[in-house]
Amino acid sequence: MSEMTQDRRPGSGRISAAESVDDGTVYRKPVAPNAKRPRHTGILLVILGAVFMALLDATVVNVATPTMRTDLDTTGSALQLIVSGYTISYAALLITGARLGARHGFRTVFLAGLATFTLASFGCGLAPGAGMLIAARVVQGIGAGLMVPQIYSLIQLTFEGPARARALSLYAAVIAVAVVVGQVAGGLLVSADLFGTGWRPVFLINVPVGLALLAAAVRLLPAGAPPSAKGLDLPGLVTLTATLLLLVVPLVLGHEQHWPLWTTLCLSAVAPMAMVFVLVERGVARRGGAPLVPGRVLRSKDLVCGAAALFFGMTGYAGFLFSFSQHLQSGLGESATHAGLAFAPLAVGIATGSLTWQKLPAR
Repeated sequence: MSEMTQDRRPGSGRISAAESVDDGTVYRKPVAPNAKRPRHTGILLVILGAVFMALLDATVVNVATPTMRTDLDTTGSALQLIVSGYTISYAALLITGARLGARHGFRTVFLAGLATFTLASFGCGLAPGAGMLIAARVVQGIGAGLMVPQIYSLIQLTFEGPARARALSLYAAVIAVAVVVGQVAGGLLVSADLFGTGWRPVFLINVPVGLALLAAAVRLLPAGAPPSAKGLDLPGLVTLTATLLLLVVPLVLGHEQHWPLWTTLCLSAVAPMAMVFVLVERGVARRGGAPLVPGRVLRSKDLVCGAAALFFGMTGYAGFLFSFSQHLQSGLGESATHAGLAFAPLAVGIATGSLTWQKLPAR
């Protein structure tokens, strides 16, 4: 493990008491003379605004997809790629994004990710066809994958004690609520049909918000020297991404294309590619590197069971959000507004659970 060598960070007080966060890297915890300084409130608003925008974009397009299908004259499989292209690139880059922040500075990588996300949102809003929209969504996911991992680290380095606990609770609540609020916001924006733009404000709304967050982040986020950290695992990133694409792309495109030979070949290659990923990770560990997924993680029975439960839960949940939005509008003829508001009770329930879970018994 490595340590942050800087002695001071702007606005955070003197550095003391090593603390471990993210990726096993040790950082120095700031001793803030005033735990409730206005600067800290501003930092929290900026980073929570960024994570809300990134997570909201994972679902905001669901309610807009029927309108997209009509406007772009595209297929159901293309709509699924518009939704999943963002999520795949975002998820695949999360661990690498965290390590880039540890190597080059959390503020630097956060700003780069936020700028990429904002620019890609502009590209999504102006996309002339489904192909360009899918490509812009992938770039949007890359921006989110660079930006979001820095947020947890910035909370750890900015807050301490009860203030940190509150910040992390708000962070969890924002993540949970954004996923559901995306459905509601998407419906309202599509139905508003601002200036005859239909579904495009679903993406374009990110541009002024992103620019405002960028301006605030440049002024507020601490700009300390980056700590040393574990190296990047580019072979692991490539093989993991290839495994995900071999699984997701044929499942999305296969049905509408009547399962051509290439879909069978891709699905047959998923298990071998997953084994290649495991072998690559073992090789990285043997060479003293930092594998994307350490072997000890896969050997932890509790963690594997928890991850599997989360995987199947989120698979069903994400599929429900997409298919129910289609059913409400294309099947029942509901407006985008009504379809979006149908998810509002979910937002209330998830927000309540996120803010009160700590009161449950330790069991």
